Amino acid sequence: MRSAATIDPLMGIQGPARDWFTNAFPNGPTHAQRLAWPAIAAGENALIVAPTGTGKTLAAFLAILARIERSFEHVNLNPGVRCVYISPLRSLSRDIERNLNVPLDAMRRSLESAETRVKVAVRTGDTPASSRRKMRDDPPHVLITTPESLSLLLAQSAWDENWKTLEYIIVDEIHALAATKRGADLTVSLERLSRKSNRDPARIGLSATCRPAESVARFLVGPMRNCRVLDATEPGGPVDFDLRVESLIAADEESIRTLTYRRLLRRLGSIIADNRTTVVFANTRALTEKLTHDLRRSIATDEPDVDFERIAAHHSALPAERRRAVEAALQDASLKAVITSTSLELGVDIASADVSILIGLPGSVSRCLQRTGRAGHRIGTTTRGVLLASTAAELAGAAVTAHAARRGEVEPLRAIRAPLDVLCQQIVGMACDRDWEIEDAYQLIKRSSAMKNLDYKDFYDCLSFLAGELASPAGAYEPEPGANPRWTSARLWRDKGWFGVRSRRIIRWFYANVGTIHAEESVRVEVEGIEIGRVEADYADRLAAGDRFLLDGRSFEFKRLKGTTLIAKATGADGDLPRWHSDRQSLSGPLALALGKFRERLGFVVESEGFAAARSFIAQKYLLNENACDVLIELIAAQIQWSEVPDPSSILIEESPCEDGFDYAFHVPLGRSACEAMGRAVGARLGRRLGRGLGFVVADLGWSIRIPGGDRLEACELAELFSIEGFHEAVLEGVDRGDLLARRFKHVASTALMVLRNPEGGKRARVGGMSWVSARLFPLVKAACPNHPLLRETKREVLDDLLDAPEAIRFLETAPSIRLRRLAGISPLAAAWIDPSANETLAFESPAEALKRLHERLAGSYVID
Repeated sequence: MRSAATIDPLMGIQGPARDWFTNAFPNGPTHAQRLAWPAIAAGENALIVAPTGTGKTLAAFLAILARIERSFEHVNLNPGVRCVYISPLRSLSRDIERNLNVPLDAMRRSLESAETRVKVAVRTGDTPASSRRKMRDDPPHVLITTPESLSLLLAQSAWDENWKTLEYIIVDEIHALAATKRGADLTVSLERLSRKSNRDPARIGLSATCRPAESVARFLVGPMRNCRVLDATEPGGPVDFDLRVESLIAADEESIRTLTYRRLLRRLGSIIADNRTTVVFANTRALTEKLTHDLRRSIATDEPDVDFERIAAHHSALPAERRRAVEAALQDASLKAVITSTSLELGVDIASADVSILIGLPGSVSRCLQRTGRAGHRIGTTTRGVLLASTAAELAGAAVTAHAARRGEVEPLRAIRAPLDVLCQQIVGMACDRDWEIEDAYQLIKRSSAMKNLDYKDFYDCLSFLAGELASPAGAYEPEPGANPRWTSARLWRDKGWFGVRSRRIIRWFYANVGTIHAEESVRVEVEGIEIGRVEADYADRLAAGDRFLLDGRSFEFKRLKGTTLIAKATGADGDLPRWHSDRQSLSGPLALALGKFRERLGFVVESEGFAAARSFIAQKYLLNENACDVLIELIAAQIQWSEVPDPSSILIEESPCEDGFDYAFHVPLGRSACEAMGRAVGARLGRRLGRGLGFVVADLGWSIRIPGGDRLEACELAELFSIEGFHEAVLEGVDRGDLLARRFKHVASTALMVLRNPEGGKRARVGGMSWVSARLFPLVKAACPNHPLLRETKREVLDDLLDAPEAIRFLETAPSIRLRRLAGISPLAAAWIDPSANETLAFESPAEALKRLHERLAGSYVID
């Protein structure tokens, strides 16, 4: 037997594919490709884990393309899909199509053929209807799609014949799906897809950043199959990685937003001028717009050699045609810079990019590596990134994030288990395809990794809801704002152990509302009949004639709102930023703990060894320059003087007076999600005891609670606030006192098709939108059916996914000590990480009691002589 070292990695790749590769890559395959090709040629399930820029796409595809091409040698290939490639981003789908055309065109030329024999097509939400019909009637050999489009295709029986020939399924950037409802939905779709094929297709997962790999492999193939993990990250060490952290503030100065923003523009301008192409990641679409607009203007002044028109924005609110044009310009290196929020962070090949700029914290090591990996996206090229921090807290987080990224300390993924709203949508999708025996459907769904522990009662309850058999009707929509909710008919019929869809109308609803991605209702922005992008409907409703706003890095003036279209005209003046809702990025649990330990260690060095030793510690371990070191040392020194540096194994509570009572800052070494779970539980217990409303602010590494009036916390009563007993109930009570549960129910009900984001005929109420679901439908369902499966799912989502109650409980199980300090004012660390001024109200008193207390406070402020 030959050893692994003597096995030809191209053994399974023959003919034109082999000839093209040996000519294009004279140095031979990368380590990832050497591992992948024999396994793929053998038809094995495989998870390929390899750093960015090491040829993962070819590692997955070349053996498959060679196999398909080889099929033509004996007989013309029968129609049908041989390989399905699934991408989490439409931009990545288009990028993959372009990359595949390179070897396919070379193979066509070597065969002296007029056209490529292996056909590739992209099917996403951007695909025109005519192309979709052509694809169905004449399917490609390689179909590139997204999870949502795959779900749509599986619900169409006209596609069933095309799936019978399927041999391979590729899931790219699998780590971006594994811990989401989108991924849970995909796992069920993969089982349905495999059922439709004449054989169980081999599954191939691709990722640069996934941990633990074995769990992600199980996510890919489900509980019934084997999967090889092909880890190409160890031999020779990681690809060259150069990530620097820079501070936009200097020591001895406060963080002033206008000052740091001007510095940010200047620094970006100089980096852009010095490189071929620069990718700038802003964490929000609003900041993407502002930076694109302002950079164009500032570069025209400060960097006259740079054509400011070669700076573009890229995010999901821009039309597909514009995004495609930006991606094409990146491919041919005609752009100097692209500013993006998150839409380019996964796998998109930007060959000309020399450097990635991260503005603010990415939130996780995985996301940091993904973003920096967009630069130097070529084999043998150094990946370069710069993380720019505008505050001392951001600088500390950036230092810890960059340190962990250099060491490859990717956070472990936690898959979502049996989400019931996703289950409901999948059941409807299955019924759109054909009638199902209930037991057969249940067993098929349980073959997926996300649903392997699905309880039959939960499955049956979801079927009962969809069949209109629960106390709460099956669905509803409100045709006009303010009208009473009108319940629709059941989605499914159920009879004698079978179920199916009730009518073609339900199928049309499914097609228009498939997916688990939720965005606020938006309106189309048009200038002279051309779509510029989309803004959220509630923002558009507040605009008046003459108001100016930014979109696609340009300024426009609002003229009028015509239905769901905003009519505007271009203007050269400055404009306001549109507001887009999105969940705030929380610091990952491991990074939050590392940041807590960093603060404690720096505090210890400052106190015991002095500033010089502290500067040396930061510079050597975290690679910061002298100014950045001094910014952090000053913050920690001020905290020591004012209070103490929190111990990451304890809970530090700082009391400080405020205008109408006391603020309490709680310091814990947890990310924002876990802090919110613990903070809401503490808030619920406090509010229950005091019987009044509280102010609540949450952040990474802590939260703040404001107690109005004269009540104060005492050291003897702190332990009961953090009791594990009844913790989940206390969190939900704290959530229920705000509007979080109601807001999340809107998303859950939408995913489960209880309500329709896109009603039939495209009609949509312009004012009010879907807000009635939270304000009116949620309490109706709670009253009619308190144990409704969608209410159970809403609570599970809030506790486990949104707030991370499991991580909060794990910390409390370590029995942390609790310290209370009474201060004359807010401490430096509380001011840097927590902003007590932006309070959410947790209501624990009736309106009458609140009015009485307000009257007493106002009356007490007057002195009568």
